[in-house]
Amino acid sequence: MFEATFKMAALVESNAQGQRVFKVLKHEDPVDDDGFLALVAMVYQQDVYRTLRVGDDLTVIVHLDLPPRDIERTLRFREDGRLEGEDVVEPTTDLLPLLSSLSEQFRQQVQAGDVLTILFQVQRL
Repeated sequence: MFEATFKMAALVESNAQGQRVFKVLKHEDPVDDDGFLALVAMVYQQDVYRTLRVGDDLTVIVHLDLPPRDIERTLRFREDGRLEGEDVVEPTTDLLPLLSSLSEQFRQQVQAGDVLTILFQVQRL
C-alpha cells in the first residue's frame, strides 16, 4: 500500500484595510481568498496530480482548528486522468470548484489567528 499526504496550512490575518488574508509562506506577503485558492490549486497541479495513478483514492480534507471542524471528500482517479466522486457532477481534472466550495464556509467564518488547513491524501492499494 502507498500513501502520501500533502498539507497546506494558512494562518488567518487582517491586512491594513481590515480584510481577511491568509499567511501561507513565511517570507511572502499574505494572500486574499483568490490567492489562497490559487496556491492550493498550484500545489494540487504540481505535486498531488503528478502522484496520482489509475485507481488511486484522493481524499481532500479542509480543516479549521478552533472550534475543530473538518469537511472531507474522497475521489477516485480514473483511467482517463479525471477524478470522480462525491460533489463532483462530472469527472474532472480541475479540482478548484470543489476546493472552493468545500473551503468557502470556513473561509467566511475564520478570524485573525485561526489556522485553515487543506490536506490531500493519496492512497494506492
